[in-house]
Amino acid sequence: MKDIFEMSFAEFISTTGGLGAGILLAQITGVLEQIPAILILIPGFFEMSGNVSGSLSARLGTGLHLGTLKGKIGKKRIRNSVIASFIIGIVSSIFLGFLAWGLSLILGIGNYGGLIIFIAFIAGLLSNTITIIFTTVTTKYLFKHGHDPDNMMGPLVTTLGDIFSTSSLILAAMVILSV
Repeated sequence: MKDIFEMSFAEFISTTGGLGAGILLAQITGVLEQIPAILILIPGFFEMSGNVSGSLSARLGTGLHLGTLKGKIGKKRIRNSVIASFIIGIVSSIFLGFLAWGLSLILGIGNYGGLIIFIAFIAGLLSNTITIIFTTVTTKYLFKHGHDPDNMMGPLVTTLGDIFSTSSLILAAMVILSV
């Protein structure tokens, strides 16, 4: 019964959080009109953030269940997992920026070049920092308080990754456009 409650709670947060990300996206039509290539970034950013944080959460959850994240070696494993996730997230962000630039050229919606790559980099930096910290802290917290992180973290990090990714893209684009 406890597992059903944990999973139901996580799915409820996931459903309502997805709505929140959509509402955030609807608020930035002005930015999207100025840089339509951001629309190319959005699906990739949603997937990237959830996948990177989801795999980090799974690694941490497994390590916590197996007891391998205790002591000095455990702290090193956590640090290495966090660093690897951060690097993967940043490299993926830059790749998505190049992809958005190329597709915007192919589709004829503008040549955004370095601008869209820089927006992707800044948004990836913000988004990955927030989601990786959230994932690490929340996974450890849930386990410490008797919950199974594997039941809850997948939907939670996917949804919060969507919200943080959308917010990061909006913030990065607005800062770049104001400069």
